[in-house]
Order: sequence, then C-alpha cells, then structure tokens
Amino acid sequence: MDMTASKNTIFLYRAVSDAEFYSIMQIGRFSCLPGGVGLKYFGKDLGDTLRFADKVINKNIVAVIEVEVLRRVVEEIGDFVSVDPFLFKHGTIEIWEADLNKFNNAIVRIVHKF
Repeated sequence: MDMTASKNTIFLYRAVSDAEFYSIMQIGRFSCLPGGVGLKYFGKDLGDTLRFADKVINKNIVAVIEVEVLRRVVEEIGDFVSVDPFLFKHGTIEIWEADLNKFNNAIVRIVHKF
C-alpha cells in the first residue's frame, strides 16, 4: 500500500498501454480517448496492479504508472469500487472523465514504476 505517502497525499497505480504511457509521460496528465470508457481505474497497491498487468488477457499493458495525488481530492471525486477483488486485494478507485481535470490538477508527481 502507499506506505511512503504523506497524510496529505496518496499513491495510486495504473496499468497502461503504450499509447496511454506516452501520452501521460508527454503531457503529465491523464486523459480519456474519444470513444473510450470515460473513466480511469487506479489500483491502491503496486503489487495488485502488477498482478493485474501480468495477466495474459492484458497483453496490451506495457507499463505501470505511479501517481501521487492530493488525498482530499481523491476522497472527494473518486469512487471507491471493488474491481476484481481477487487481484486488487487493496481496492481500486475510479475517476470519471468529468473529474479528470480536478484529479490532474491535484497530481504531485507521476512516475514510471514498471
């Protein structure tokens, strides 16, 4: 879990395709592609996200991104949902496209973790 985050921030993890990876690294923000799902899922634990990325069905995943974001914003706009609790034992958070600007403005840092 996010053992090194301050009380004001939280670390979240997202498994991404090459296109999403390059977009994030180039602009420093998360975005939804036109015609896409309209939300972003984040794991609350690096190990859980790595296990998810390693599944054969996820063959388009090429990287895992760590994002440190202000905790109060995530608590305000994030939906704390249970997506595949067998893989994501520590839970997941979804951020809807309508809230992505607020989420992006609350980012402290983004790191290519794996």
